[in-house]
Amino acid sequence: MTRVLAPSSLYHGSLLFPVEIPGLHDRIDRHPAAARSGRGTAAHSSADLHSFAQTLRPNASAVRLLEDVRALKRAAGGALDAAALAQALRGLGYEASLACSSGSHAAPSALRLAHAFVVVRGCGTGAPLIVEPNFREHFAIGSLYATERYRQVLAAVPEELVAPYAQLSEMVRLVCAEMKFSFEAAGNSLPPWRNVNSVMSRWASMGRTA
Repeated sequence: MTRVLAPSSLYHGSLLFPVEIPGLHDRIDRHPAAARSGRGTAAHSSADLHSFAQTLRPNASAVRLLEDVRALKRAAGGALDAAALAQALRGLGYEASLACSSGSHAAPSALRLAHAFVVVRGCGTGAPLIVEPNFREHFAIGSLYATERYRQVLAAVPEELVAPYAQLSEMVRLVCAEMKFSFEAAGNSLPPWRNVNSVMSRWASMGRTA
């Protein structure tokens, strides 16, 4: 679970950003079809969809672990938090531990995102693997702001992630770039808690040791 660490002064500022309210976009459609489709934004994308999909492919050392994570989620009825997942993976013989980030030094304190995740070591690779049972949800936005292109990108983001920090960082960079274009195509600015530094602050504790 992720929470935003925001001081009270943030709520009294003059900056306005779009508020994403689940279900609102299903009742109110204010934007023209061209903006929602994302036409005109693809030329400015950081990567085409094919290259993006290739970036998201797990490496060989992560495949077996990923299969076990998915099996554990199914056994738990689809809902499994980081603490429970770490314990379950240890039961399967993995060197799994629970890690927590309180925020990134690269992001202002108001935009640091506290988050708990799983780290697995000794899995056939020199780098520890970050395990996220619900990775895609970090990039979900209301369809009022989502272009057709962004919906395709989001569909390519894995629901469960097993990856070293370097690969996770590249994935986040690509998705956040697409998210920015999607918000702009809908006539909005990207909310500051959705920029790449804020999103990456979830895994800041790994970034300082990677």
